[in-house]
Amino acid sequence: MTSNRTPNLELSIAELTRLKVLADLTVEQLSTFVSLVEPVDVPAHNAIVRLNELGNSMYLILDGEVQVSRAAGGRDTVLATLESGDFFGEMCLFDEAPRSASVVANRRCLLLRVTKQAFDSMIETHPVLAALFLRAMLRTVAGRVRTMDKRYADSMLLSRFWPKTPPSPTAHPR
Repeated sequence: MTSNRTPNLELSIAELTRLKVLADLTVEQLSTFVSLVEPVDVPAHNAIVRLNELGNSMYLILDGEVQVSRAAGGRDTVLATLESGDFFGEMCLFDEAPRSASVVANRRCLLLRVTKQAFDSMIETHPVLAALFLRAMLRTVAGRVRTMDKRYADSMLLSRFWPKTPPSPTAHPR
C-alpha cells in the first residue's frame, strides 16, 4: 500500500461515531480504540490491498471512497464500492488466508488501520471493547452475506428461465 504520510489523528467523538462499527462505544472506549489503531492517508487511485497478498490489517474508512474488485476471466469485476463509515479487510483478523479481493482508493482516503496485533491486544486487554467492536462488525458482515445470498439466488432463478443460447437471428419459425 502506498501512503504519503500518517496524518495527525485529531478526531472528534462525532467523527468516530459516524463509523457504524464504533457507534455503540463510550467516549472512554473510543479513546482506547484510537490508541490501538493508526491513521493512514491514501492518495487517489492507489492500491490499499491486493488480491492474494497476505494481510495483517483491516481498514475503517473515515473519509473517502474505495473500490473492491477481483480479477476473473482476465478482467476486473467490481464487487463493491465502499465509502466513509464502511470497513474492509476484516477477514485477515480471523484467518491466515490471502486477501480475497483488491481494494483501490477511488479518491483520497483517510483510513484507520487495525492490525491483527492491535486486534489481539484489544481482545486480551479490553474484552468488552473487543466484543462491542466484533458485534458491530458481524452485523455488517451478516448484511453483506445476506445481500450476496440474494444476488446468488436471483441469478440462479434468472438462469433457470433464461435460454442458454439465444436463438439464431436467421432462424425462421415454421
